[in-house]
Amino acid sequence: MDLILIGFMGSGKTTISQLLGERLGLPVTDLDQVIVETAEQSIAAIFAEQGEVGFRLLETQALATQLDQPGILATGGGVPTQEQNRELLQRHAAPVVLLEIAPETAYERVKADEHRPIAKNLDLAELAALKASRQAYYQSCADLVVDANQTPETIVNEIIDYFQAIN
Repeated sequence: MDLILIGFMGSGKTTISQLLGERLGLPVTDLDQVIVETAEQSIAAIFAEQGEVGFRLLETQALATQLDQPGILATGGGVPTQEQNRELLQRHAAPVVLLEIAPETAYERVKADEHRPIAKNLDLAELAALKASRQAYYQSCADLVVDANQTPETIVNEIIDYFQAIN
């Protein structure tokens, strides 16, 4: 991978990766989509049948297979919570960009999304607590932290400026 996006659910990883791919002329991979295609099941179905532990195992396997591919990788919000994933991200040469979002913004973006099995039953306080519990993991992997409460164009420009400065 040339660039990896991490961040809490609702931070815009999928949207920003698509915009970056267009601007930089790089292919884009969404890790959740890789998992769905590999498992031939939706994420909700994986959670229902295998639980979060089963999903995280699939996620780690997918991450390991994708890191050597070219382009931009949008990870799932829980990727950095697993030690093996953090090690994979930290060992890989691609810069890791953390899209940092306010819990309130994340909640507004994900509260009605049926495709987010972890978030669908959480209120704002619970979602904020979940984000706080993951924050150190996100920070430990990030080469760049970008405020994801900005417009997509501003976020993309900031990432591109960083990407071009290190390449």
